[in-house]
Amino acid sequence: MSKGKICLLLALSMVSVSAFSAKERSFHVQNSVRVGYDDNVYQSSKKVDTAFITDIINVSGKLTFSSRSDMLLYWQPEFRYRIDADPKFITYQDLYARFNHAVSQRTFIKVSDRLRYQDKDGQSDLGQTQNQNYWENDLMGSVDYTINAVSHATLGAGYEFRLWDDDGYGQWQSWDPVALTGGTGGNNYNQFRANGSYVRELRPNTTSGVLDLNYMDHSYDGSRGGFNSTTISAGVDQNFNANVIGTARLGYSFSKVDNGAGSSNTSSPYLQAGLEVNPTERTSFTGNLGYSLKQSQNSYYNAQDSFNLGLGVRHDLTGKISLSSSLSYTYSLYDGDYESEYGNNSNIGDAKENYFTFSLRGSYQLNRNNFLDAGYQFSTRSSDSDILTEFDRNLVDIGWRLRF
Repeated sequence: MSKGKICLLLALSMVSVSAFSAKERSFHVQNSVRVGYDDNVYQSSKKVDTAFITDIINVSGKLTFSSRSDMLLYWQPEFRYRIDADPKFITYQDLYARFNHAVSQRTFIKVSDRLRYQDKDGQSDLGQTQNQNYWENDLMGSVDYTINAVSHATLGAGYEFRLWDDDGYGQWQSWDPVALTGGTGGNNYNQFRANGSYVRELRPNTTSGVLDLNYMDHSYDGSRGGFNSTTISAGVDQNFNANVIGTARLGYSFSKVDNGAGSSNTSSPYLQAGLEVNPTERTSFTGNLGYSLKQSQNSYYNAQDSFNLGLGVRHDLTGKISLSSSLSYTYSLYDGDYESEYGNNSNIGDAKENYFTFSLRGSYQLNRNNFLDAGYQFSTRSSDSDILTEFDRNLVDIGWRLRF
């Protein structure tokens, strides 16, 4: 049994024990059955299309143990059959739990864990197509302390790992015939994080100033290397009015990228901003943008400078008909100093990449518990490198959703 499946069984066992020990329980269940068509199931330059049918179960709830302690739960398994893909049948998982506890009137503890099993998303290695699925687990903990009536501080830490199903994906072996030494590496990784923040209310219920300090140590399997970064930022959380909320962070990241044979000191600006607008009860808009140093989305580099932009809108046409749409754009810059040892051996140097996605979804409520859904998603990736995969993908589906 794989490490990922063992983690899933342990997580489900812990959730079951917690549910039985809770004094109050509140759960909601939803089931969606969809039939659709995917014209590029492997997200590859060589398209393989397939029809599919999928069943998505969504369970969410809250467990209350006492006046001080509760737990939020979310579990979404998906069972998909793909007529012309390999494998034909696949199961995805998304399990999230967060435990909240008030130690005192000033001190609060949060511990969360998210376990996912899914297809590759953004991995753009040339020639990598089938069976690119992975387990990912993200464990986080934090302590929030209220200093006084207008300020509080938070300290947190986390650990994340990723395990790919295909042991050969991203694995490589290098050999230096002169030094008679070699190395091996892969796309599995471990990531450690630590963070601290200080928030002070500048204007009552309107404006808060924020100082953040974040540290990340990201390491891949074997001698591939990784990167670590320390980011210092300052920002503001602003309630413009009851319908408009905004956030902004601006700072700088000091980082070191290691390719297994050596390391390079790098640095880059850090920017995160978001805006939420709710002009009416039926309509909402969201927007975000950011620029930061992140983990690479392929085997050839250990890090990337990433600019991202996202927009979303939701509108209820009537009491029964609702529409939602989103688009996102990511521009990735792969500096030659960010190359892994695998990328260094390939001599690909700098590279740029553009990734765009657009989605549209509609829902019609038949009655209190039954809905008809339809959706469309388009994604495209382009690059100035012959090594990184370019592709277009269209995905459409219709379905029935039961909520109870």
